[in-house]
Amino acid sequence: MKNIKRVLCIVIIMILGLCVSCAEKGAYGKRIPEDLETTNIIEDNYRNYYEIFVRSFYDSDGDGIGDLKGVTEKLDYIKELGFNGIWLMPINKSNSYHKYDVVDYFEIDKSYGTMEDLEELISECHKRDIKIILDLVLNHSSSGNAMFTKAKKAHEKYLTFQTLTEEEEIYKDFYSFYDSKSDIPATVTAYKVAGKDYYYEANFSTNMPEFNCDNPAVREKFKEIMKFYLDKGIDGFRLDAVKYYYYESHRKSVELLSEIKKWATEINPNAYIVGECWDGDAIIEQYYGSGCDSFFNFSTSVSNPASYIINSLNLDGKMLNRYYDGLLSNISMAKDGIPAPFLCNHDMPRFTSPTTLSINKVKFQYALLSMMNGSTFTYYGDEVGMVGTNAGSIPDQNVRIPMMWGEGFGDCDPLSGATAADYPYGTVKDQMKDANSLYNFYKKCLLIRNQNPEIARGSISLIEMEREEKKLLFIQKEYNGSKIGIIFNFAPYEDLAVDYKSKGFSKVVGQIVADSKDKYIGEQDDSSILLPPYSIAIVK
Repeated sequence: MKNIKRVLCIVIIMILGLCVSCAEKGAYGKRIPEDLETTNIIEDNYRNYYEIFVRSFYDSDGDGIGDLKGVTEKLDYIKELGFNGIWLMPINKSNSYHKYDVVDYFEIDKSYGTMEDLEELISECHKRDIKIILDLVLNHSSSGNAMFTKAKKAHEKYLTFQTLTEEEEIYKDFYSFYDSKSDIPATVTAYKVAGKDYYYEANFSTNMPEFNCDNPAVREKFKEIMKFYLDKGIDGFRLDAVKYYYYESHRKSVELLSEIKKWATEINPNAYIVGECWDGDAIIEQYYGSGCDSFFNFSTSVSNPASYIINSLNLDGKMLNRYYDGLLSNISMAKDGIPAPFLCNHDMPRFTSPTTLSINKVKFQYALLSMMNGSTFTYYGDEVGMVGTNAGSIPDQNVRIPMMWGEGFGDCDPLSGATAADYPYGTVKDQMKDANSLYNFYKKCLLIRNQNPEIARGSISLIEMEREEKKLLFIQKEYNGSKIGIIFNFAPYEDLAVDYKSKGFSKVVGQIVADSKDKYIGEQDDSSILLPPYSIAIVK
């Protein structure tokens, strides 16, 4: 009887041992331990920025409109995702839903809250090591801005040879006025002042008159605005439409940007400036000559038919060389600055649109962005797969739909004019509970990025590229003497075995897998690793 019991015990132990072995090994081989907590944040201007349209983000007071207090309430959410920077779209007093036509640069739009709310938000950001930058619109104001009213009156007096006061002398050419139609450059759009015989430049709409940036008083006003917010603790600015400072001259726009950067750093030496120059790489490279930290890389965005992130996935990964070429051009274009790659923003369709894209492809596109050098920018709601397009006759409001938190409160009302609001992957609350959700995938990508400073800052060298039989890209990044390898499997369906130790690396320190429900990066008996479809391994 004792022998039988002893045999049974041995059998049970053997079965348990087999179960443990299966659990450790599994279909993809032996599971590799992961560090899901430690980060290695460096205090510099390389950041993961989260772009927020305040109106549609989080409503703190139940009026259906997102507000600054709502952003403050969600700072822990932003921090836990892995973002350490936020970009607030315009928050100043304005007559439009988008607020890119500023009525008063020194006042917060009352629908968003108060200046005290902004000051609280800044303070709470800094407690969490989150930098906050404001959208600053300097090329034009609202036609409802008091400065435009003063400028029109002064210019009319000037045209009728009346004596001008000292203030009127300043304001008579505060905006870009043209005294006859023949004076208007072919490159700009201008409108006739109602009931008058002169024109004002307004390249975006009739209610957005362009400043005359040659006027020293205009530049002084720019400095005053920047100082006002930098003194409050704002960490920098996203500069809107910078090539429109002088639409007829990139050179002059670059010169003004040099001044803007100088003004900012005189107040805060670490002030971060990122500019929007919606143009080709060659033009953007010129703008980096201004000394500003960053300019958005439109070659990574879904708005560009040649986007090397999107196109690298064509032909089931055979075009992966496009991504590698893009990694290099992303750095070279920025010269000594900080690249600013992104997938989409408020001006273009969400990269999850159309919804015919597989969820794994959506995930891998973001994974590719997260492995790029520089400061990445992510549009609010992308982490839960919000969709929306503004192409053709479809209104712009559709790419600014409200976040759906799933909390029973905090959700904002849709903007007037929006025609659609689709949430194919569920609410934030739903996705936080699903380990394989888009939300948790973003969180993992940002964790890996924060654990490895080489990703954002490192020099790049190619170890191996294969795009026929295998869809393999293996690169090295080096920063401050530390090296990591990044191994990509671009194939949507095939596993990929890689012997990384023969390349001088010893261990896997990070894993990103699009479909993590049943798949993982596993160690094989021959010490190679097996990467599932659409996955990335970080090795040291």
